[in-house]
Amino acid sequence: MTFTAKKTKATLNPELRGFWKQRARNRVLYGGRSSSKSWDAAGMAAFLASKYKVKFLCTRQFQNKITDSVYSLLKIQIDRFGLADEFVVLNNSIKHKVTGSEFVFYGLWRHIEEIKSLEGIDVCWIEEAHGLTLEQWDILEPTVRAEGSQFWVIFNPKLVSDFVYKRFIVNTPPDTIKRKINYTENPFLSETIKKVIQAKKEEDPDAFRHTYLGEP
Repeated sequence: MTFTAKKTKATLNPELRGFWKQRARNRVLYGGRSSSKSWDAAGMAAFLASKYKVKFLCTRQFQNKITDSVYSLLKIQIDRFGLADEFVVLNNSIKHKVTGSEFVFYGLWRHIEEIKSLEGIDVCWIEEAHGLTLEQWDILEPTVRAEGSQFWVIFNPKLVSDFVYKRFIVNTPPDTIKRKINYTENPFLSETIKKVIQAKKEEDPDAFRHTYLGEP
């Protein structure tokens, strides 16, 4: 079997252009799988880091090793956008040679107290945020306090009783932009995954709505 690389110009999802342009303290991106949420966030993060000095705190609930984080996704996007020569990719961080931007990676479950002592965070990216707890949020929110700092909250909804769903979707706080996006708005889907999604839709409609339409 032979695989041929398909060369296309690297772009972000045009459907999310307005989401990234609008000013907000909290950017909440949620929905089903294969919707480009994390992919787009990584691309936007790489772009910002190449233009401005930004310190990113990249978190998720459990992170036993660096590959559990968005580290690998960032490396892919940095390469796709032709920025590989501008960044220094270390074992546990990514830095821009000119702007001084930096990405650091922490698991919330084990390192929340360590995170509390971090300084100068401009963007806190919470990946797979469905597991975020009230106690963790009460630590994170005042920790990310630089002028103009932001939270990027990205998740596939699990339960309507989850803290993050109640906090940001049901009772959305001020200075928050939320955007639901599903695979139907992802122009980068492969034919293979389209077939997988269609098969799930036909064999188990409830599972399809939860997995691919982001219904909690």
